[in-house]
Formats: sequence, structure tokens, C-alpha cells
Amino acid sequence: MNNLFPSLSKLLPPLALVLLIILSGCGLTADAPALSPSLGPVEAFMISAEPGQSAQLDDPVFGTDVRVSLEGTFTSAKGENCRRATVLADGKKAEVAVTCRDAAGQWTLAPRVWGEGGI
Repeated sequence: MNNLFPSLSKLLPPLALVLLIILSGCGLTADAPALSPSLGPVEAFMISAEPGQSAQLDDPVFGTDVRVSLEGTFTSAKGENCRRATVLADGKKAEVAVTCRDAAGQWTLAPRVWGEGGI
């Protein structure tokens, strides 16, 4: 039994080192934008689109057959990465929609200023 422990004590440091290397590799990849499971179609498009892209879609918050155009990205006063889009509903009601990604990686759609359209 005494012969087992000296060989085990020699193996522990290399095994611990291998385990440490494997676990530290998990933090080397870039974080993908965290998507909240409750994202609506408009916000999901805003997060994934490139500035200048547009889409026609149905959204439970903004309405059916709305046109979303991602205008651009900016950094908020809180240091969050944000995206701004124009949402056109019924071919005439336009409003600006803004969604921002916080330090935890969660996207949040800014409250609608006019509720249901209004620009």
C-alpha cells in the first residue's frame, strides 16, 4: 500500500496542470451576443442585422407586416453597445427602436416613447 501513494503523489501535479490547461481554454473564445429567450422578431433582427439592412416581419409588440431598418450602432452614456432602427407599421406609423447590450451581455429593448407608433 505504501508503494501506491508515492506514485500517486508524482502523478497529481501533472494531472492538475493538464486539468487547469483544459479548463482555462474555455475562457479564450469570444462571447457571442447573448440573446434573451424572450426576444421578439424586431429585436432579434436588430441584434443580428448589419447597419443598412431591412426586413419585413410580424411582431407581437409592433404589429403585423412591419418594416424594420437598422440605422446604425452607437455606445450609450452607460458604455453599452446599442443598435438603433426605424420601425414602420401600417406603411405610415414610424418609430425609432433602440436595443442595448449590458455588461452581462443581455440585450434590452428601450421603452417605447409613444407606445404605438407616433413619429
